[in-house]
Amino acid sequence: MKISTVLKFSVSIVLAGLIFYFVFRNVSFSDFTERLSSVSYGWVFLSMALSIVSHLLRSYRWNLMLEPLGYKLTLWRTFLALMSGYLANLAFPRLGEVTRCGVLKRNDGVPITVGFGSVITERVLDFLILLSLIALDLILEMDQILDYFMTSVRYDQWRANGWLIAVVIAILLVGGVVGVLGLRYILKNEYSNETLNKIRAKLADMVNGLMSIRKVKSPVGYILSTIGIWVLYFLMSYVIFFSMDATSFLGFGAGLSILAAAGVAMAAPVQGGIGAYHALVSGVLTIYGVEATTGLFFATMLHTSQVIMYIVVGGACLVISLFVKKRIRTEFSI
Repeated sequence: MKISTVLKFSVSIVLAGLIFYFVFRNVSFSDFTERLSSVSYGWVFLSMALSIVSHLLRSYRWNLMLEPLGYKLTLWRTFLALMSGYLANLAFPRLGEVTRCGVLKRNDGVPITVGFGSVITERVLDFLILLSLIALDLILEMDQILDYFMTSVRYDQWRANGWLIAVVIAILLVGGVVGVLGLRYILKNEYSNETLNKIRAKLADMVNGLMSIRKVKSPVGYILSTIGIWVLYFLMSYVIFFSMDATSFLGFGAGLSILAAAGVAMAAPVQGGIGAYHALVSGVLTIYGVEATTGLFFATMLHTSQVIMYIVVGGACLVISLFVKKRIRTEFSI
């Protein structure tokens, strides 16, 4: 294993541990265990079931992206790859994207670069939808959020960090523009060096994967599956409100806020959003009047239920993927 890989893994573990420590440092373990007896677990299991359905829809949407590139796959086989990837994300941040493409390469002959390009497209789309949901949440819940921050948080504390946020955004924008221009230059030129041409070919495959969204044969299916994925993401968080009396009063706005916070937390560079998820989700709940420990218990229950689902379903999918018959690619005109 490369030193850089070990270092990245170690940093993510330490970061997750530090966040987890600061979030739970004042929590009584016995208090948490006592609360378990008052949970209506039917709602928790329903949340897990909704999550599985959302991943089936995501597998279907992935098939729609791969088909115009010459890879017509079954829902079952992409689901195996997808869930294996989610399991891998629990071990190392972003490892899941590589793992799911690796499983698809092994079982169905889809080149890593093509699969990864389609996954990047998927992530970009999800990111844009998440930004839209955050904006919608801020609009719909503005009164609730402003009331909380005006009474609980000093304005000057947020303004002091405004310059740092602006610098980070500027760096990301400039980096994105430079990256796109650099990629365009590389793809437009031929090189005498064989290694450079191989890199260029792999980048071209990746770009084809990125552009696959423009070639889907069922745009309606793609749009509906995307909507379905995010509706199910919302519902899997929302239904757990009813598992406890302390959160059963929460409505649509709170559910939307939880969805936005969870999306941001899962993008954090820590295994499975550990720590970041608990901090953000419990923090959002305090805005809606939920007591801090109760909010943290809710976040823990929601996150843990999903982790268990990924371990059980993802583990089973990973094992099955090792024994499924490898498929020979079927070529067809596009």
